[in-house]
Amino acid sequence: MSGICSCIDFSCLNRNSLVGGCEGDIRSAATMTAFQILSGRPGMISDPVIDTSKRQIIYAHCVASNKVFGPDGPENPYTIMTHSEDRQGASIRSILPVDYMTTTLQINQNRKEILFHMAKGISNDPDDRACRTKLCAEPVGDIEKLFRFWDWGWHRVTFYGDLKEPVFALADAIGWKVVEEA
Repeated sequence: MSGICSCIDFSCLNRNSLVGGCEGDIRSAATMTAFQILSGRPGMISDPVIDTSKRQIIYAHCVASNKVFGPDGPENPYTIMTHSEDRQGASIRSILPVDYMTTTLQINQNRKEILFHMAKGISNDPDDRACRTKLCAEPVGDIEKLFRFWDWGWHRVTFYGDLKEPVFALADAIGWKVVEEA
């Protein structure tokens, strides 16, 4: 197998209110499904990188939608490029809107918990290394706690908007706990 990825396909699914995720990540797919239904917006699976020197988190992946406010929302700019790691296939670099609050989540059905933190998008990282789409954000809360607490696996799912109220309402309705990681 050549290693060619389907990143552009996943981006298109997400753009159209479907769930497009990679790496067989069932928890992220469940998170995307639940909170897309609650918010009307697509989530973006990411491999977050925490930069404590800048007090930033960078949400990086190649499957971001270019309609982050939902299928009827505005389209943000994007560029079609190769997949970053192997320089093959097609991937979207979505230029994500800044100055918006984001909510990042992960569902863990075995623990009956929803992992949660929020951050304000401040820039897009154009660096050619790693994933094509990279949103730089300033976490709300304690970045050191966020850094130390990272024990749920790598992926998280980021949504545009303040979803704190729906997150806590869903957890309350199904008897789960919300774990604030920042």
